[in-house]
Amino acid sequence: MEIAVVDAATGEVLLESLVNPQIEVTEDAFDLHGISDAMVTDAPTWDEVLPEVLRVTAGRKILAYNAEYDKTVIVSDCLRVGADPQHLREKDRWGCIMRWRSDWEGMRDFLPLGGQHRALGDTCAALEVLTSLASAPEWVLERLEEKVSA
Repeated sequence: MEIAVVDAATGEVLLESLVNPQIEVTEDAFDLHGISDAMVTDAPTWDEVLPEVLRVTAGRKILAYNAEYDKTVIVSDCLRVGADPQHLREKDRWGCIMRWRSDWEGMRDFLPLGGQHRALGDTCAALEVLTSLASAPEWVLERLEEKVSA
């Protein structure tokens, strides 16, 4: 029901949009992120947002806090509306900040992001996590790189 894309290098917001899911917003979904049916009624549908998503992610590594979940939702929504997800379906295009963070902190379980479950807020919080990982000592980054490539 919402998507945001931020350039990891500059922090520039490349895309932020509510998305009309074309189904009723469940009470559980509303309780999680606070997005109501009224908020998405006039929002573009996934097939209307997808061209812009493809444009702003073209040629980029897509980093998400829970990449497998986000990739699955995006590809499923593309299939639901009969659209081609193009590069968004490519597993090697995605990187999981949540997995990197958990590996860095030596956790088996995945650590929650701590965002507000809104697309732009969560995206900016994930970028903060990524920035903190990038500023880790070199030996930590090497250990993390070994785990990620294994």
